[in-house]
Amino acid sequence: MKYFLILILLVGLSSCDLFSTREPELPTTSSITQVPASTPDILFGNFKSSIEEKVIDNYMVCFADPAFSSKKYTFTASAAAFVQYPVLTNWGIESERQYFNNLKTISLNGNSITLSLSNQVNTPLGDSAIYQADYSLTVNTKDQNITGDYKGTVQFKIYLDKRNQWVIGSWEDIRKGDQKSWSDLKGRLY
Repeated sequence: MKYFLILILLVGLSSCDLFSTREPELPTTSSITQVPASTPDILFGNFKSSIEEKVIDNYMVCFADPAFSSKKYTFTASAAAFVQYPVLTNWGIESERQYFNNLKTISLNGNSITLSLSNQVNTPLGDSAIYQADYSLTVNTKDQNITGDYKGTVQFKIYLDKRNQWVIGSWEDIRKGDQKSWSDLKGRLY
């Protein structure tokens, strides 16, 4: 019996490539690197890049994380979208993740999302600040009902967390005229 087990072990080892080397795999990396948001400008640069590059982890780092802050992230939808999409009522950090993941899934490959921020007004308040800007978000997706331009005004309340990094604590979306707003996109993709 002892010899039989040794024979099976030798046959098993000789028939597989247990001790041979394999081709190394390339490391998986994001297409962009996330710079620690030590200034509000870096935070919004990271925010814009994470959206355009569709990198979920980098997008989520832009928001208040309960592990590093006592403040909870909140989103206030535009009034019209709030009525049309009840899911926007209790929008939090996990809703943000699901929306962005869904956006990434239906987006076309390549540069299918562009964000521009203009008419920026910044109000520093020590370890916090209010940033307001007009936005234009262009999205190209596999779904023609989602593809299009979303425009409005955003107001971000940002602050320093325990890591001394700037994060978005709250986001208010304001629709401009009859344009579809960012809230409409979030409501459609949740």
